[in-house]
Amino acid sequence: LNMGLFSPKELENILTVINKYEVPMTKITSAQRLALLGMSKEETVALQQELKAYIRPVPVNGVHYVQACPGSQWCKYGSADSLTLGEKLEKLSLAQPLKAKVKVGVSGCRMCCTEPWVRDVGIFATKKGWTLVFGGNGGGNPRIGEVVAEQLDDEQVLALVEKCLIVYQEHAKPHSRTARFMERFGIEALKEQVLAE
Repeated sequence: LNMGLFSPKELENILTVINKYEVPMTKITSAQRLALLGMSKEETVALQQELKAYIRPVPVNGVHYVQACPGSQWCKYGSADSLTLGEKLEKLSLAQPLKAKVKVGVSGCRMCCTEPWVRDVGIFATKKGWTLVFGGNGGGNPRIGEVVAEQLDDEQVLALVEKCLIVYQEHAKPHSRTARFMERFGIEALKEQVLAE
């Protein structure tokens, strides 16, 4: 599901299929995806075929997933439209494959509900615009991302994300996530390449 969004009608359709296959348990994951648990491999394949319209294909040369909060469209704290920005980021596709999966968190305010500080690419809004954070990671070897730039509009942050990912592509070791890349490469070297006029 795109950023965990679905209409009541889509939810009804999904529920019909889930009930048809008697799925033992469902879970909304931290990645804002719907996990269907406790099924055999054969049942899973058949169910996925029926739910194909709701499964977002991961672009070959794009980000693994985008996690976005409701933003200014649906949340009283949101100062920017995180869902629209998230949708644009989901469509981002580069000329070459990324070295490893890239997770993106977009938050429409400084409360950072999508945990952008511990995402490969983190973006959060302030009243002055978007702040871009790069190289964060949760999990067993966590790392807080580093600020690349602040006070960006939608187009500026999209362009800067693409520049950061291209530098990552060009200089990261195979299968290295952005956190490990940034530990080796450094924020100043990244800024020097992506912020140059």
